[in-house]
Amino acid sequence: MTTPTVLVTNDDGIDCGYLHALATAFQEYFKVFVVAPKNEQSWAGRSFSRRGHVAVLERPDLPWPAWSVDGTPSDAVNLGLSTLLPSPVDLVVSGINVGFNITLPLVMTSGTVAAALEGALWGHRAIAFSQAVNRKNFETVKEKNGHIKGEVATWRDAAAKRAATIAKDLMKSEPGNGIVHNINFPAVVAEATPIEKTQLGLVRLGGLFAPDGDGYEFAFPTEQTTVFCPEDADIQCLGRGHISHTVLDYRTLGRF
Repeated sequence: MTTPTVLVTNDDGIDCGYLHALATAFQEYFKVFVVAPKNEQSWAGRSFSRRGHVAVLERPDLPWPAWSVDGTPSDAVNLGLSTLLPSPVDLVVSGINVGFNITLPLVMTSGTVAAALEGALWGHRAIAFSQAVNRKNFETVKEKNGHIKGEVATWRDAAAKRAATIAKDLMKSEPGNGIVHNINFPAVVAEATPIEKTQLGLVRLGGLFAPDGDGYEFAFPTEQTTVFCPEDADIQCLGRGHISHTVLDYRTLGRF
């Protein structure tokens, strides 16, 4: 049987340790190609570099055929599928994002999810992977760009291994035009951590900017207003310490 091919991308940048853990885990079941943004592109959503030059650099220093794209996550996937990869792919995966992508507001602004969506719109199976990071560890993880040690690294690698097995099982399904599987891991992951079928919760984030001199800077709100949060909501699932699997079917936005 031919080994399936996967395009791996993210929105935290090509040098992020969480992407490296994911690509490494996928090597057990897939032929891996990496095309990812040069720098962090969190909250980029489904944006493209409409103006200006998008530089692409091959990265022979990485363990997989890899290219960095000086643009958005959607730029990276589009260039990978249209130009950079030597052959068609069977799957597009994005992540592992540093931090969860749950509830409607975060999913709609996520560069991680948008990158997977670009793959889905090309007709490929597509998965977005994210992992919650405890607040006490978050700044360290970001400062070290995901190249951390200790228990946080153990949980990251466990999530990557679970991601690879989830993807392997998903290969049994038909490719979907506009379907993204949004997988969110809790901060603590083990081989036996349960996975639940979930739906998007809905929160109102409120203001996203704090005063900074004579202007404002982005500041993620510490309090949100919950609008929709049933027992099978993604946010409830993560609260139970389980893995959330939400199927995002963008086909419901149109007819195709």
